[in-house]
Amino acid sequence: MALELDAREVEPLCVELQQLIRSTRIPPDMVSDIDNALFTTLAGVRTFVVRSSSNAEDLAGFSAAGIYESINHVTTAEKIMHSVKEVWASLVSSRSVRLRQQAGISLDECFMGVVVQEQVAADFGGVLVTGNPMNRGDFRNVYVNVSPKVTDVVDGSTLPMQYLYSTVEGGGRTVSLGDAEHDLDEAAKDQLQRLALIGRVLQSHFSPDYTFDSPVDIEWLADRDQIHIVQLRPYSL
Repeated sequence: MALELDAREVEPLCVELQQLIRSTRIPPDMVSDIDNALFTTLAGVRTFVVRSSSNAEDLAGFSAAGIYESINHVTTAEKIMHSVKEVWASLVSSRSVRLRQQAGISLDECFMGVVVQEQVAADFGGVLVTGNPMNRGDFRNVYVNVSPKVTDVVDGSTLPMQYLYSTVEGGGRTVSLGDAEHDLDEAAKDQLQRLALIGRVLQSHFSPDYTFDSPVDIEWLADRDQIHIVQLRPYSL
């Protein structure tokens, strides 16, 4: 009702809801399920990332990038449980509630899941789109956002470096350095070229039809030796 009336009570109600979520004990059977999943799937991992996975993100016309919590450098079971509640609580932050309301997404229809992943070491990371958002007719190039601080690209705290890489002729060019003072070295750029080709392969693999022309949006991490695909989803130019 407060949202429908655009009332000033929205913000304090959101804060109260978040405090309730943070202070509520996770049911013992759910704690056991999480522990068992961690042991079965991520045994031996020392550092985790606890990420949001809501049904109210990555939608047509509403990406929700950066409005939900994703918590890095989580090292103990206790901190994992705490982080899970922080991610849940981010569904009802005043910012996320307001933005969804503006997009016509009802709070009653929003739910928050949580993904726990291994945190891998990386020199740089970012987002790759297997298309050129600046030129819809350009089928040769893929567009890459890069940051030496791998969380900056998705949380929007700094302007990323931007590149276009051709998957037809090969080679790439720097579009913008963003907030960076220096360009990437040649070894890093070689990894971006490999990543561009990997993106095209993933695009064809996940294509919904035989045209293989539906672009994908890929979150990735890399160093000079390895590339890690963190998340992949459809992208609409």
